[in-house]
Amino acid sequence: MEVLRTLSRGFSYKMVAAELNIGIETVRTYVKRIYEKLQVHSVSEAIAKAFLKEK
Repeated sequence: MEVLRTLSRGFSYKMVAAELNIGIETVRTYVKRIYEKLQVHSVSEAIAKAFLKEK
């Protein structure tokens, strides 16, 4: 969720990695897994679906 929150603020993958003190490949892996779990194909879809489920 933290990766999605950071992406929703307009951060790039590189900026997310720096903000969360993780590698850029880790961000890519997390995003790929998020897409698979939520069955989406874009960051905006993932953000919308994840935050709707959270409420």
